[in-house]
Amino acid sequence: MSETAYSTSAAPATAAKRAPRRYLHSRWIDFLTLGGGSLIVMGAMAVLYPRTEAARLALAATTLFLCHFVNHPHFAHSYQLFYRGFMNKAFSQQSVLRLPYQIAGIAVPAAIVVFFAVAIAAGSAPLLGLAANVMFFTVGWHYAKQGYGILMVDAAHNNTRFEAGARQRLLCNTHLTWVTFWLLSNNAFAAHHYWGLTYLMFDTPDSLLVAMLTAVAVSTLLVGRDFYLKWRAERSLPVNGLVAYTVAIYIWLPVGLIDPVLLLIVPMFHSLQYLSVVWRYQINVESAEHGQGTVLGEGRINWLRPAPAGLARFAFIGGLLGAAGFWWAPEFLGTRSGYDRAVFGASAFLFMGWTFINIHHYFLDNVTWRRENPDTRRHLFGPPSD
Repeated sequence: MSETAYSTSAAPATAAKRAPRRYLHSRWIDFLTLGGGSLIVMGAMAVLYPRTEAARLALAATTLFLCHFVNHPHFAHSYQLFYRGFMNKAFSQQSVLRLPYQIAGIAVPAAIVVFFAVAIAAGSAPLLGLAANVMFFTVGWHYAKQGYGILMVDAAHNNTRFEAGARQRLLCNTHLTWVTFWLLSNNAFAAHHYWGLTYLMFDTPDSLLVAMLTAVAVSTLLVGRDFYLKWRAERSLPVNGLVAYTVAIYIWLPVGLIDPVLLLIVPMFHSLQYLSVVWRYQINVESAEHGQGTVLGEGRINWLRPAPAGLARFAFIGGLLGAAGFWWAPEFLGTRSGYDRAVFGASAFLFMGWTFINIHHYFLDNVTWRRENPDTRRHLFGPPSD
């Protein structure tokens, strides 16, 4: 989800009268999937984290295996949602997001493919390696914006309204923390490797890092004040959304600086957060198609009540598409391509496939989850039918 996901439009709640609290699934399922589960797991890992190199490699291999069931489907689901009815979304006169759909759905993937082709034709591994720099920049930004987006979704379900100034401070804090993390990560690694290709980082002046960290501290205090004032006025906060926002920008982003192996673990929590929202979205799509309206829980788990076969089909297709995009298609193209393996290594198409999906995912979500998108309004919001 993106920073544009939602500014809540619910009327200000009062102590005297507040609409029922709604959830994506249930109170505790939302807590665990939107970020609370990562706090539990990372807390356990802080105590039990493997110290030997062999144990760390085993952890990395296990995480990579689990990617098949969590990370890869989350990317595939973004394609399923974005390209469903694409011709109507991108070219219908009634579509309010024609140009964004055309840019994200056609221009961006075409530009990425052209870049790859130029780099391969030029025989330049450093040029191709720039894709990794772009990927990690967009991925981190996407993590941070998703935390903000889920906070806004949960606030709407909690009937909490953040005023324009508070929303701007939340967004400012989101962007500041991400840019600061990105600068810190560049400062930490002079060169790094991704699927056999090297990409270079740049050194960040200490004075700039100090200035950015100071700005983040001030911004965090301002956001904390806003939450305190909201609680004092209404005695209610979107707790699960607040957890999602906090872990996304203060824990998931910098944790890779502690140990690069953790960079393989954090995406699983991000993907689980994403899947929680996307599966609710798809349940509501299936429910609407069967005339049941929007389904949002009031503390009860109702995952499969509306059209369980439709959700199972959606999840199964997402799993197949994820495996195809990350493994089958790159391996197939790599074995049939005559590119220079002496220059680019044996895994160049895995590098291109993974970076393509990660970069494109950022642009797809920036359109899918923005507030102007009528599908998002219809299938994530509305009066509960329970």
